[in-house]
Amino acid sequence: MHRSPSLGAKFAVWALILACPGTAWCGKAPHRHDGFLLRLSGGPGHASTEVDENNGDNTDLSGLSGDLNIAIGGMVGKNLALHGTIFAWRIGDPDLDVNGSSAGSLNGDVTMSAAGVGVTYWFMPTNLYLSGTLGFGELEFDLQGFSSADIDLGLAFDATVGKEWWVSANWGLGLAGAIGMHSIPEDGVNDNWSGVSVGLRFSATFN
Repeated sequence: MHRSPSLGAKFAVWALILACPGTAWCGKAPHRHDGFLLRLSGGPGHASTEVDENNGDNTDLSGLSGDLNIAIGGMVGKNLALHGTIFAWRIGDPDLDVNGSSAGSLNGDVTMSAAGVGVTYWFMPTNLYLSGTLGFGELEFDLQGFSSADIDLGLAFDATVGKEWWVSANWGLGLAGAIGMHSIPEDGVNDNWSGVSVGLRFSATFN
């Protein structure tokens, strides 16, 4: 199985470069969105990915997942932030459906990881926010008895709505609901793995 060289790690470097001037922004007015942004969030979810193969078969992998989202950036307008985002989910021992019929479960993991550019807008003073990221993602299959062609980079999208409560001058803690979509091709063929994920995230934001 082909693996892209640390997509998330490379993008994190870019995001940190973007955020470096933010060290000078820290410590501004309390309970306001200004300066440097760091949002860490994650929690449980459900995800699926499926492919319609050239031979007419449909293969679907789905199950409960762990969900992760990390945003690093800064404010570009009133209550508006631009950020680099790393987001991912992992299904353990996914359920396998073939042509709409259950074929049991597989031992191992399916992982989707992506990196992109996103925006977040806060509705103040409620500290409710909407966030969206569009980027490039990859799938990794580590499953016994399951083979797949090499996977190229494809498109991935994440949308989040959340609410946080201030717990210090610059830190907020809260909850968020998220939905994600992906469409990721196999190398050298016309098959695309695509699917939807949902997640309930616990979040911590410095801003």
